[in-house]
Amino acid sequence: MMGSYGIGPARTMAAVIEQHHDENGIAWPEAVAPFDDHVVALVGAEEIAARAAARLEERGRAVLLDDRDARAGEKFADADLIGVPRRITAGKKSLDDAAVDVRDRRSGDEARVAVEDL
Repeated sequence: MMGSYGIGPARTMAAVIEQHHDENGIAWPEAVAPFDDHVVALVGAEEIAARAAARLEERGRAVLLDDRDARAGEKFADADLIGVPRRITAGKKSLDDAAVDVRDRRSGDEARVAVEDL
C-alpha cells in the first residue's frame, strides 16, 4: 500500500516562498535558491559582468547572468522579483576600478568588491 499526500516539489517551493518574500518578490534562502549569484550587466559593462560571472563559476557557484538589452531599473526589479541571494552589478563605475557592487537580497547590505576578489 502506498499513499500520496501531495507534498512534492511545487508545494515545497510554495511553502518556502510563503515564508521568504517581501514586497519586491521572492528572497530565496541560500539552501534552496536556484542560483547562488545574479550578475547584472549594465550598458557598457558587459565584459566586466562576464568576467565576474566566470570568476564566480570558477569557484563553483551557480550564476545567473542578466545581459539583456533592458534598462537598469527593469533589471534590478527583475532581480528582486527572482530573489537570488546575491546581486552583483557591473556598471559604469566598474569600468574605472574593475570592481562590482555586491548586494545581499535579504538584508539589502551592499559592498564594492574587486572582480578578482569574488
